[in-house]
Amino acid sequence: MRRLAALLLCLPLSSCSRNTHLHSCLAAGNLALCGTLPVWENRATATGRKIPLKILVLPALDRDHRPDPLFILHGGPGAAASDLAPVFARSPSRRHRDIVLIDQRGTGGSNPLACDFFGDPPDLARLAAGQFPVDQVRACREKLSRVADLRQYTTAIGMDDIDEVRQWLGYGQINLWGGSYGSLAAQVYLRRHEANVRSVILQGVLPADELAVLHHASAGQRAIDLLIERSRDSYPHLREDFQAMFDRVRAGVEVTVHDRQGREARVQPGVEAVAEGIRHRMYADTGTAIAAMVHRAAAGDLAPVAQAAIDANLTLDAGLAMGLLLSVSCAEHIPFITTEMAARETAGTFLGDLRIREQQAACAQWVQAEVPPDVHAPVRSQVPVLLMSGNLDPVTPPEFGDRVARWLPNSRHIVFPNASHAALGGCAAQIMSDFLDRATVSNLDVTCASQ
Repeated sequence: MRRLAALLLCLPLSSCSRNTHLHSCLAAGNLALCGTLPVWENRATATGRKIPLKILVLPALDRDHRPDPLFILHGGPGAAASDLAPVFARSPSRRHRDIVLIDQRGTGGSNPLACDFFGDPPDLARLAAGQFPVDQVRACREKLSRVADLRQYTTAIGMDDIDEVRQWLGYGQINLWGGSYGSLAAQVYLRRHEANVRSVILQGVLPADELAVLHHASAGQRAIDLLIERSRDSYPHLREDFQAMFDRVRAGVEVTVHDRQGREARVQPGVEAVAEGIRHRMYADTGTAIAAMVHRAAAGDLAPVAQAAIDANLTLDAGLAMGLLLSVSCAEHIPFITTEMAARETAGTFLGDLRIREQQAACAQWVQAEVPPDVHAPVRSQVPVLLMSGNLDPVTPPEFGDRVARWLPNSRHIVFPNASHAALGGCAAQIMSDFLDRATVSNLDVTCASQ
């Protein structure tokens, strides 16, 4: 902590010593501190290859700030924490404490396990067919295996990295924020390094005892059912429209779509891509845009919904290190999903078991790492934990937050009735800041959450 405090006093770069671990840099237009910590890729043996971990610290705005920083764990898996610098640079939580963004191993600037599934420029026909083209998954595994041991990129190993960075920066106890998969990562860190945690914030909560992907279909169906109910006045037959849209896709239609540079192509969208495109669109879209798109598709205009599927896959391909997503999911989740489980948990949903089967096929081309015996055990702790969920979330529904909170007696779960997965708005940011200031869930003012 003394080392970091000295650096904070010497911003900007011209006045800083070159002998320190971190150096001044710009992040999201803000003065920040940047650095790299090499860690053993194989932490168990501490031999072989070392990999860099990219570190970005947004210093607290108050000179007399708190000693416990907020560490940020991003989602995916595969998203880089440093990508959230623009969001947390203006967070109320930054006033009193440093914000520390570490790219988890396999993401961003930390030996990224990047896969190019769709080419550059992207193959739009392949994008319209699904998320995990098997031939490209196999090619990516072969490429990455030359620069990484893909068995060393699991959540537990990544969280041990995070604790090594904490020590290297000289911090004592820290606060954790984890969103989506990052909420699972935060629970794993809490399980493995509880003594170093002052408080935890989980947003878009993924339980440790959940097999990710298993309930994508039921969560997506729940979100669609809520959307249909909310859109009843404007689109009274939206449920029938939804079915008619998929009937048209299954029958086989060609539509014109484009990439982000405006290049066009005629494609035949697959059911998997359209279903996942709709589900991903609901991560942020809680209004009438999806309802209008589905209504148009039922009437014969499938171009908007096919474009939504294209855009969703482009976003995932650009924003996630898909190799890390596969290394994590193929070790920690997919092998534990049986055919019977998939059939039971996806029955009666628009997505069905398509996403599960698609990812199982991808994992057959990947490697399977060993995972700790407690990988699916609920995390128990007395540490103060704030959980936040959007009621319209199509991937981590509020029930997930309830499940996690059962094992955390010093916790509170807040559900935002009009929010989805991607963002909960300024209200959530202020509640989070208040919680961090006091590290207690008692007497939190959450009245804005219902608005």
